[in-house]
Amino acid sequence: MKKFSLLSLFLYLIVNGMAQQISNVVFVGNNGVTENIKEAHSFIVVKKYLDSYVRLDYEFNAPLVKERNYTDSSLSVLEGKYYEYAVDGSISKSGQYHNNLREEKWFFYNDTGKVILEEQYDKGILKATINPDTVKDHASKTVTLQPGEKEATFKDGNKDWIKYLVRNLKADVAQLSTNGGQVTVQFVVNKEGKCIDIHLFKSVEYALDEETRRIIENSPAWQPAVQDGRKVNAYRRQPITFKKE
Repeated sequence: MKKFSLLSLFLYLIVNGMAQQISNVVFVGNNGVTENIKEAHSFIVVKKYLDSYVRLDYEFNAPLVKERNYTDSSLSVLEGKYYEYAVDGSISKSGQYHNNLREEKWFFYNDTGKVILEEQYDKGILKATINPDTVKDHASKTVTLQPGEKEATFKDGNKDWIKYLVRNLKADVAQLSTNGGQVTVQFVVNKEGKCIDIHLFKSVEYALDEETRRIIENSPAWQPAVQDGRKVNAYRRQPITFKKE
């Protein structure tokens, strides 16, 4: 996809209801912010949600670089989830900010998505670093269900989930990408069956990433997971492949 077609891409996303939250788009060149898209090598998309702003940094025709959450429109106060990505689009770092300070657990990943380091923060101060040999990938644990427990399920099971994805995915978005590819998204099915905490585990390109987010955000309610007789949150990870003709 050529640089000058990016404006057409944003128009397409808006017309197809994929960018309702976009509040600003900024193009960046060698000398900083520019209004000339032909001079730009990257761009920033700012989305406005009910009580937060999300900043997405992309290079042209490439995966996501960073995703950051803020409380204010000037993007000066980091608050909430933070993600960084490697050149190939795989997640490399994730963590949490509160009032511009690192908080709680921060994870560092290798190119396969495995956690190789964990840091724990309290009000911006590093309190502990866990040896990589003792860290396990919190999102890919093998869980053995006990009697009375159940996984989070979509309607009658995985076949219905795949059917939902196939029927609702806008496959023509792949034509707006450079080569297509496989995006992997991670999310949580909460106690009410809603998909929350949606973020990319493997990014490919803006158009494909946005369509992947959209289809998960618009998912009908799931049946939540049950553990010890109580409804609990459950992690899910979903790859979605886009083929460009």
